Amino acid sequence: MQKFEYFVMDGRARFNTDDAAIFEALGQKLPSDRYLKRDWAGMDAVLVRAPVVAESDGSSNCGDFEYLRDIG
Repeated sequence: MQKFEYFVMDGRARFNTDDAAIFEALGQKLPSDRYLKRDWAGMDAVLVRAPVVAESDGSSNCGDFEYLRDIG
């Protein structure tokens, strides 16, 4: 099963995640809508995810960001 890291990014991530700023790293559990709306509604923030990629030396990294949805 593929694991993902979830992040809150600024609204530019809708079109270009490379130029968007990360506001908060949320970890590997998908955050609830209630939490996201409480902390980020009205701030032009979006939810994105990045796949967790295992390296041959046992460490892990995140792959490319993927826009999921607006928060609000």
